[in-house]
Amino acid sequence: MNWKYPLSALAISALLVGCNQSDNANKSTSKETVESKEETMIKDELDREVKIPTNPDRVVVGGILPYFSTWYVATNSTKEIVGMHPNSFNAASHSILKDISPDILKADTSFIKNGEVNIEELMKVNPEVYFEIASDEKSINKLEEAGVPTVALQATADSDDPLEILNRWLTLTGEITGTTDRPEQIIDEGKKYQQEINDKLANVKKEENPKVMILQYHSDKEISVAGSNMHGNRWIKATGGKDVAEDDVQGIKAVNMEQVYKWDPDIIYITNFTETQPKDLFNNTIKGQDWSQLTAVKNKQVFKVPLGIYRWYPPNGDAPLMLKWMAQHNHPELFDYDMTEEIQKYYSKFYNYDVTEDQVKDILNPSSEAAKY
Repeated sequence: MNWKYPLSALAISALLVGCNQSDNANKSTSKETVESKEETMIKDELDREVKIPTNPDRVVVGGILPYFSTWYVATNSTKEIVGMHPNSFNAASHSILKDISPDILKADTSFIKNGEVNIEELMKVNPEVYFEIASDEKSINKLEEAGVPTVALQATADSDDPLEILNRWLTLTGEITGTTDRPEQIIDEGKKYQQEINDKLANVKKEENPKVMILQYHSDKEISVAGSNMHGNRWIKATGGKDVAEDDVQGIKAVNMEQVYKWDPDIIYITNFTETQPKDLFNNTIKGQDWSQLTAVKNKQVFKVPLGIYRWYPPNGDAPLMLKWMAQHNHPELFDYDMTEEIQKYYSKFYNYDVTEDQVKDILNPSSEAAKY
């Protein structure tokens, strides 16, 4: 503030009192607004009853990383997301969602410290509801003790249906907010795609399905693959592949190159949770690892999983496109559509957004930066 003339001590004191009264009035009004909100009682995926404001305006997404994109699919908005995990924010900042709904980049990430929820920082964000992964009991207890309404979401499924988790999350979000009709349309679209895939695979013998490996996390110090009861396993089964790790790995497990040689996959999919790119395996540049003798590498059948409104590997609104993309890689002789056209049609139909060819290239070829956090 620029003063043209000096003020007396009495005048300054009066000014400060007036400011404090104004601030208190604003805080009082804000408090009354929050208290006057209607509340909704819902059951989360730990079967707990959680009371939250109806149509919350201040949503925070913690360790359930993909959920912010589910919120967008259900509500057509991200302005309510005032906080999110740094890993989620990094994915969002490299996704097309930042162009479709730029409000997502306003979310705060400072409440996650050393991988854990910092309650003091979280309270500065003033959350009305916090979404957390159901397996993180420590964070859920901490949040409950602080009086933060916390909705626990399971990242596991009871079936091989890759759309099951997304469907559950969309249904629960609808109970919290009311919803557009888009979630149901997307689920129906996914079911339609799945039926088309099933029909085309009907005459394919099991032994004709490619052997597939999901490289979950990777560096010169780690080779971790996804096996049974993981997203990758469900995608593989839904699109005509054989998961090489299914019988040996439950969840995610670190393995050595000898095990990878034994599996010798025909196709390798690299998730967006690791910085490794197909070229790293093709060029055999990983210190202490020799990928050159694998069938998938020899035949240039190593693919980075796309990143659209979120990483396509876990549940997200682009799930029907993931079905089409992986089915085409697993059985190119059966699925000859143009993925650029499929993505453009899908985004126009469900997100009312016209994707350029350059944007499609970015979706299909996500950078290593998108995996950092």
